[in-house]
Amino acid sequence: MAALPRWLLLCFGCTALLRAAPPPGLAAALEYLRDQRSYSWEMINSDPGPVAQEVETRRGKFTTVQQNFTPNLKGKLARNGDILIEREWVDGLKLTTIIAADGHMVTLTPEGWMTDREILTAQAEERLGNRPPSARALWLRRADRPDVRRPDEELVPFLKSNLPVESNGDTYTVKVRSRNGDPGQPNENDSEPAVDVVVTMNVRNGMLRDYEVKVAATRRITRARLPIAVSDQRIVILTYLPVGRIDIPAEAEAKLRAARGSGGARSAP
Repeated sequence: MAALPRWLLLCFGCTALLRAAPPPGLAAALEYLRDQRSYSWEMINSDPGPVAQEVETRRGKFTTVQQNFTPNLKGKLARNGDILIEREWVDGLKLTTIIAADGHMVTLTPEGWMTDREILTAQAEERLGNRPPSARALWLRRADRPDVRRPDEELVPFLKSNLPVESNGDTYTVKVRSRNGDPGQPNENDSEPAVDVVVTMNVRNGMLRDYEVKVAATRRITRARLPIAVSDQRIVILTYLPVGRIDIPAEAEAKLRAARGSGGARSAP
């Protein structure tokens, strides 16, 4: 299973453009999440693969192996707006990123703390080296502009969504089938590539405790543009204990100061 693009994993967030209200129990839980100024979460990749698929072509069958490289993630949002995310991939790579409340970002890499600008520069140097991709190129690509969308940013748009919500007790499910990953463009032709997204949210004691996102899509490979099924499945667990502050190591703090001095203010991600 291939890693899916970020817009594909989060396409249901586009429903903020629509107008309606979810069931009262879900609405109250989403409003509670929206109002949190500090909490923690953990995202688990429950669909890592690898999985082999057999594809039929005019020249016969061939086998392709798909691997989902979405990392497991632990995140914390502090009261002052700073964010800490720790990511770990199935191949053992670990990266820690601190996003300051003003939007500046530093990542702990195998070469120490680096700003996002330093990571981009290092990537350019790798490409200019005119040599095969190195192990450094792999972690640089993963460190570059990480997806730092929080659960509240991902789910609160459902408060203004007109998508139908299925409920079973305190479990709520939203299903989206769309063209090009955009819920605003229904797939009218079954021959067109479609993206199916299922979001299941579990509410207990009036609070959203965990949710699951399943994505099924098709990507095309080889020059013949052969369709290959790809999927993503992740579980997110929320903890509502407030975080007073993120401990920022001295080297990381120095990098943040340098980034502020050279790049000016940035919008928070």
